[in-house]
Amino acid sequence: MMEMVLHPRFEIESRIKRLQSRMGDLDGAVILDSVDVAYFAGTGQEGLIYIPRDGQAVMMARKSLSRAAMESPLPVRPLRSLKDLRSELRIQPGSALGLELDVIPFNHYTRLMRVLDGCKAVDVSETIRHLRSVKSEFEIGLTRQAANMVDAGLACVPDHLTEGMREIELSSWVEKTMRDLGHQGAIRFRRYNHFLPLGHLMAGENAAIASYVASPTGGQGVSLLQPQGAGFRRIGRNEPVLVDFAGVYNGYTADETRIFSIGPLPRHLEEAHAAALQVEEVVASQLLSGRTGRELFDIAESEGARLGYGDHLGGPPGSKCGFVGHGVGLEIDEPPVLGPTDHRIVPGMTIAVEPKMIFPATGVVGIEDTFLTTEGRPIRLTGFQSEIWQV
Repeated sequence: MMEMVLHPRFEIESRIKRLQSRMGDLDGAVILDSVDVAYFAGTGQEGLIYIPRDGQAVMMARKSLSRAAMESPLPVRPLRSLKDLRSELRIQPGSALGLELDVIPFNHYTRLMRVLDGCKAVDVSETIRHLRSVKSEFEIGLTRQAANMVDAGLACVPDHLTEGMREIELSSWVEKTMRDLGHQGAIRFRRYNHFLPLGHLMAGENAAIASYVASPTGGQGVSLLQPQGAGFRRIGRNEPVLVDFAGVYNGYTADETRIFSIGPLPRHLEEAHAAALQVEEVVASQLLSGRTGRELFDIAESEGARLGYGDHLGGPPGSKCGFVGHGVGLEIDEPPVLGPTDHRIVPGMTIAVEPKMIFPATGVVGIEDTFLTTEGRPIRLTGFQSEIWQV
């Protein structure tokens, strides 16, 4: 399991052809975002890719040129300066070019457009993100490994969870377990000004502390500048310990959440956890081709309200996260979003479903699993036991 996996030539060529088939009136696309470069070139080295509407895609690498040439099946040329871009790639004046306008910094965009004077920029970011949301067999294989990784991380918790230990101490055991299995040590998040640790591990009321991050849970964290995740709070008896981590194997992500406790939880929290399991089961059963994110979110909200947890599912009134699931892949916030969106389910998506019950000043219970959509019923990829694990 602990090895780098090169992307086969047919995998890269298939991705490029899929984008080319969606270009419409575009003459080509200049891919700059590092995650998208990795997706279309099979290397994480710095540079860009030019994908014409027809013909051979080319990578231009700044650093390291030698590694890019070794890792990518594409032709690789040196990228000395953006000024050389038009002549190197023979981009014609007046060309309509796709750019990832959701993530390119404005200063970089203006420099690029000066170099490509006379060309028209068209946002191609959503096209790329939706293309990436449908996984190949190669990608599904890597995601299965990521699921095994996060299963192992969660499975180590009972061996280390003791009364009085700090959240950050327990989190370090989970992180070490996954790092030993090849976790890349970072989680990609496409949202502006967002950054994630390897996971959220919080006990009691700390798990219910709100924060800026686009997640049902925030946590105290250890820094005012990174106010989320595990903090210095010591873990007590009879309180829920939320363990929400993402395994990432060779770039691909699986997301999973489980609840642990030292001794039994109060009855109302056990009942709320059982309700979250019920919501997950209902939503997962409807991860079927043609369903939209909006429909699935409404199903979750309706089931949560039916069970009596409408004021807790996804957060308390006024502070709800606004979704019950999200796609995962090279980034943890990929389409489809199981929220008020028109994102449509198709086979080959990897989706994390995460109904969580938030009780301010008390704690969080709930569940999260990563599923693979198919022509029929979805397949659950994460496999750790769903019930509260009491030590």
